[in-house]
Amino acid sequence: MLSYGAYELDGKEPDLTKRKRLFKPGITSNDLSFNGLKPDKIAEEVKHSWYSDSISGRHPSQGDIILNEEKDGAYSWIKSPRYEGKVYEAGPLARLMVTYVSGKPEVESLVDSTLAKLSISIDAMFSVLGRHLARALETKFIADSMADWLLELKPNEPAYISYELPQEATGMGLTEAARGALGHWMEIKEGKIANYQVITPTSWNASPIDDREQPGPIEQAITGAKIKDEANPFEIVRIVRSFDPCLACAVHLISPKGHDLGAYRIC
Repeated sequence: MLSYGAYELDGKEPDLTKRKRLFKPGITSNDLSFNGLKPDKIAEEVKHSWYSDSISGRHPSQGDIILNEEKDGAYSWIKSPRYEGKVYEAGPLARLMVTYVSGKPEVESLVDSTLAKLSISIDAMFSVLGRHLARALETKFIADSMADWLLELKPNEPAYISYELPQEATGMGLTEAARGALGHWMEIKEGKIANYQVITPTSWNASPIDDREQPGPIEQAITGAKIKDEANPFEIVRIVRSFDPCLACAVHLISPKGHDLGAYRIC
């Protein structure tokens, strides 16, 4: 589980990983340990993606797009984002669980009381049920917080900070979209964007097998799933939809030739 943290409570700290946020930035797993976020540990691997192996393992700030449509063993246009070489799930469940294991009292109370009402253990959160439950619980947590935020609004003050684009710079933006961890990395040269890389939540979740032959979160989730009717494997649909995937977000690709990439008939 990986979360960049969300909803700034104090935006004065220049280090994104140290800012006070409603949802904590960090990582956790089913051992329920908490570790702070280190953005330099992120890399994108492409062993089973239609990109040149020469760009595999790079930090997104050094990322590139070199296509290899004939690559053996490749089956996805999505790269494989990894944190310290490991697979991490992004999304509402990750946001909630990272904040929960960080020791935030309000989230601990909310999660524990809900689990008690449902007569299930914390282990049940790592499931389809857990992903949907996390969406409901974080909605309540955010709504409760908004009551205080409304009282902090200052209508007569500026709504944005004026900013002058530098001639040379590098930048990183880390936040949480609805689907999970969203990262942008940019390099500016001569006042223009020289390189821009994005890792979306679905890139994490729908990533293909990486350089160490580790499947991504969705692939792991459907592996071994019990199917009642092979002619209508709805269990797989249910699992995949629990991640709320957006493949259009995960793959930012355009063909300047304008030719058809494929044709599909939906019956």
